Amino acid sequence: MALLVQKYGGTSVGTPERIQAVADRVARARRRGDDVVVVVSAMGHTTDELIELAEAVTGGDTCTADHPREMDMLLSAGERISMALLAMAIRERGVEARSLTGSQAAIITDESHTAARIVEVRADRVRETVDGGSVAIVAGFQGVSTAREITTLGRGGSDTTAVALACALQADRCEIYTDVDGVFTCDPRRVPTARIIPQISHAEMVEMAQSGAQVMHARAVDLGARYGMDIRVLSSFVDGPESDDPNRGTLITEHPMAMEDLVLTGIASSRGYAKLILRGLPPGMRTPTDMLVALADAGVSVDMVTEAPDADGRVLLQLTVREDDLDRAKQVAAEVEAALGGGGAMEERGGLSRIALVGSGMSGRPGVYAQAYRTLMDAGVEVEAVSTSSISITLLVHADGEDAALRALHAGFSLDRPAEVPAVAAAG
Repeated sequence: MALLVQKYGGTSVGTPERIQAVADRVARARRRGDDVVVVVSAMGHTTDELIELAEAVTGGDTCTADHPREMDMLLSAGERISMALLAMAIRERGVEARSLTGSQAAIITDESHTAARIVEVRADRVRETVDGGSVAIVAGFQGVSTAREITTLGRGGSDTTAVALACALQADRCEIYTDVDGVFTCDPRRVPTARIIPQISHAEMVEMAQSGAQVMHARAVDLGARYGMDIRVLSSFVDGPESDDPNRGTLITEHPMAMEDLVLTGIASSRGYAKLILRGLPPGMRTPTDMLVALADAGVSVDMVTEAPDADGRVLLQLTVREDDLDRAKQVAAEVEAALGGGGAMEERGGLSRIALVGSGMSGRPGVYAQAYRTLMDAGVEVEAVSTSSISITLLVHADGEDAALRALHAGFSLDRPAEVPAVAAAG
């Protein structure tokens, strides 16, 4: 007998038929003797529809900022609908089930409305429900603050709820059911030869998620890493006995089995970046320090920083920011530049994409940079900026060359080659 925590996203419970398919899967697991805790998202576009209602009532699109407490009360209703309907469907199959809100499940958060962080999971009522022989259906994305207010967890909230519960309950498996078959080496809509990654480390998955891979959210994976919880990502749209194969999808684990000669695990990308180039700045640590501190104080996140010699002993500072933050970054940079006595020369380049090459296999391996640059040069793609970490190389390219870059890099690093992993090692 195993304790399973299963999370189902919005498309997985988006219609009555999909809810019934989920109920079938849960009932099968229960009849096998497994204890099951289910975390659900809101159905389909329910959250978007609730936001539209709030905007219609308030007459604007600032309701989250203007009414954060009431928005949490409103948006938490979506998951409550899903959990109640799924509990009914499971009970119709002769299996006892009980739905619980985030507060009833004792998902304790801080007091930050619309973007709360989990501080504790008590889960006593969840344990009692499971120990009593019922399936516990928990509303994802929500909790209760230390001030006893309803809160929501923001982007990726249901994934985070599921992993947090799995860690608190010391579950045998945490399964994230979605509308894709697993984590792919690259976005298959843009790179047709992309394949499912059988296993990936927590650290690699965090990097992929932060760089644009949307199948899993970084904060949930990071939580799994901290508590040693394996996470399996798989499709809820595979129905029947085949859906119970424990080795399908992608296993996110601390020490994945991997082919030794595979340099990269995957590639992820996201658009909407800009580069700000400041010339004629005074040398020394004060220049980048003052600039970065001022941008941080203004709420501008800097993704890449490059400093290089400029004319007459001055320096050039290159900053990469989100395009949405570019105007604010320019204003702050101009003020800091004036205070430092800079040359006043500023350039900007928008319409850039961030591409991350992710893989622990590249660590300490010579020639990875050379291969990436040669591949992009052959594809006619210019690199605007670059940064590195222990498991990634991040490149900034023009958005109109992003797809060509992804296809070229995917082929150049042999990511289209199947990677076989023994089934016993892949089991989650």
